[in-house]
Amino acid sequence: MANATDTIVDFFTKYFIEPITQHSGYNIFNTLAYALVLVVGVYIILRLLEHFSVTIDQTFIRSLLPFMVVGGTARALVDAHVYPDTFLLITPGIYVSITAFTLVSLGFSKQLERMRHIPYHKTLSLIGIVVAMLQIGLVAINIERTLAIVYILVLFAVFYVPLLLASSRFPSTFLRGNEYIVGAHIFDAATTFTGIYFYNYVEQHVLTGFFIDIAGPAVMFPLKIVFITLSLYLLEWVAPEDDATTTNIKNLLKLVIVVLGLAPGIRNMSTILMGA
Repeated sequence: MANATDTIVDFFTKYFIEPITQHSGYNIFNTLAYALVLVVGVYIILRLLEHFSVTIDQTFIRSLLPFMVVGGTARALVDAHVYPDTFLLITPGIYVSITAFTLVSLGFSKQLERMRHIPYHKTLSLIGIVVAMLQIGLVAINIERTLAIVYILVLFAVFYVPLLLASSRFPSTFLRGNEYIVGAHIFDAATTFTGIYFYNYVEQHVLTGFFIDIAGPAVMFPLKIVFITLSLYLLEWVAPEDDATTTNIKNLLKLVIVVLGLAPGIRNMSTILMGA
């Protein structure tokens, strides 16, 4: 019994604790576990948003963009030793802390809406913007690699602008209105390529690391574009109905996809700029 217990403890330590404490990245076991936690978390968040009577639409998603910047810059500020290296500021803890901060801000915004008739999304955006600007300021005063922003933005434009042109040329496609989702992951790909190709960073995610080892960091662009486009197509194919409940679920899943692209991209860019 003791040997079995020791084996379980050793397994959990090796594949879950040490990747967090030693910043060694992801492995197949913690990746699958985090994916499961994400599924459960999405369900809980959906129920909470229903409790708050929130319609998950473009306005709501835009109001959450500053919170993605908050999460990404906070994680980078840990890399740069500006913020302390604590569980709530690194993966996976930072997703919990930023989600909690966002939900508390949402609850406050909804309460203010009831009391003062101020649209909740305006208050929510303002809270996120204020905190995001404070952290952007901390990143700015610690910048060491100004040229990195040029690499990232040029690469982003090279792949994102043709997507916008194609979407406008063929407006009936399922990409219409979802360009920002693919764009978030193109941005993440641009930061990953810049970090690996120009500054010798190492990819820490299991699946993307596998493809990068085979084809190099440039593979991130077609990989991201194809995978996210396919995901959006499947989402529309599986749930084509437009009733309120289905629309809320689809838009929440789209929001999750945006978070998983934009937040890491912001973290990557901020970390590279600060030379961390």
